[in-house]
Amino acid sequence: MSKLANAFDTMAQDDERFANVLMKALEDKNLEGFDYLEFKQSVAKLQEIGMDHDTALRSAFATGSTVGLTLEKLVKTARYYTDVLQDEKSKFMNSMEKHLMSNVEGKAKQTGELKKKIANYEAKIEQLRAEVEKAKAKIAESTNLINTAKEKAATNQKGFDDALEVITSVIKQDVADITRVLG
Repeated sequence: MSKLANAFDTMAQDDERFANVLMKALEDKNLEGFDYLEFKQSVAKLQEIGMDHDTALRSAFATGSTVGLTLEKLVKTARYYTDVLQDEKSKFMNSMEKHLMSNVEGKAKQTGELKKKIANYEAKIEQLRAEVEKAKAKIAESTNLINTAKEKAATNQKGFDDALEVITSVIKQDVADITRVLG
């Protein structure tokens, strides 16, 4: 788990893979200097030592302001990181679509072709029965693969959306708190 993940409450996720991917994206796109991410980490550390949330916000902001942090910069960079997360969602959706195209549609096409072969095999007599049974087994396998791919895609979508919702919600709450407390 990244040190940044400690600042966001991603521990409640059933599947931390997506939270880790999002945290890495935030770390990779971390702007220079003291901005929202460093502010968020400071607030989390202050709360770990028992400081209440509003006091932690004020204290982290006071520290950040000594190195040029302003309320405008804090809110602007928080929005920037929300955009980074949305870009990650777009990448995830594109990747998942490609995965579905190759694993589901390819198998669906294969299944259709096998059904045509079965129709031809059944027109023939006993010598082709063995071929018919092989094709039916492949259809069952393809159907299982299709169902498995769809289930995995749905699980991944839910896990990603859950992680995205938690992190985005934290950022939105932080912006509201920052604006309320510091504005």
